[in-house]
Amino acid sequence: MMRSYRQYNTALGSTADIIIVTGSSAKKSKNILNEIWKQIFTFEKQFSRFIPESELSRFNKNSGTKQFITDDFKKLLKASKKISIESKGIYNPFILPALQKAGYTKSFVDGTESDVYDDYSKRTVVNIDRLEIEDDWARIPYGTAIDIGGCGKGYLADCLADLLDGLVDGYSISLGGDIVTAGHDENNKNWIITIQNSSEEETSILGEITMPKERFSISSSGIFIKKGIKANKEWHHIINPETLLPAETDIMLSTVCHEKALYSDVLASCSIILGSTKSFEYLKSFKVDNACLQLKEKNNNQKYLLLGKEIKLHKVHVVIS
Repeated sequence: MMRSYRQYNTALGSTADIIIVTGSSAKKSKNILNEIWKQIFTFEKQFSRFIPESELSRFNKNSGTKQFITDDFKKLLKASKKISIESKGIYNPFILPALQKAGYTKSFVDGTESDVYDDYSKRTVVNIDRLEIEDDWARIPYGTAIDIGGCGKGYLADCLADLLDGLVDGYSISLGGDIVTAGHDENNKNWIITIQNSSEEETSILGEITMPKERFSISSSGIFIKKGIKANKEWHHIINPETLLPAETDIMLSTVCHEKALYSDVLASCSIILGSTKSFEYLKSFKVDNACLQLKEKNNNQKYLLLGKEIKLHKVHVVIS
């Protein structure tokens, strides 16, 4: 008999929600979920910039020197460098100093307000070609620092999907704004993923997409959640690599679909930096067929730009396809 098993926890600065559908025993299903959580918490402990003793934090502290790195870190760095090059530098892991200078210094998880953090706000932002990766060591220039937050959850979601493929009949992996699904739910139907409405203060649903049964991902990135005020000036966490300031954009929330979560994750943020007039052509160059851009309100009227026909909106004032 096919059953659905669901667990969620606070992880990676947000809520992680894991669902598996399987005919296996409850004991085996529990073991599968335990392995998923082990992978998630190990990844966070190893690569979070908010943990001073993580491998990433130690790497940043020793900028300018060749440093031994684990195989997992090497794979993550290579993936980060590859997509940074492919994005033409719109995604750049070296953006951390500018991100901290803007105001994003601490985690948004409740209870972490008094945590200490490594301050790299006076360090330099350089291009991705300055990241050196060899067989067992890597190096960043002296006086720089990196953050893999812009691609980390997408990368991890893909790794977890690799683990579950062929092991269960269906799964939904949600790591904050990054979701990967495959197979079917417990009713043998396609997974349906909802899209948040950015125009209302309380969380509500704008629309939904029916995911294919083949492995697929959907990611959302916005400027209205991770934000704050510094020196009487508002900031958000998506930095334009050209200005090194929070992106000036007309997009409140970008939702992007792709075969790989690494790409949907990065491309959702890149589209915000580019703005609505440039986003769709950019996304199409990455073979994105479906995306939704929620624009800032004007005269109490919200615009939604849609790419493709798979995303269905529930309530719409203006839609431009």
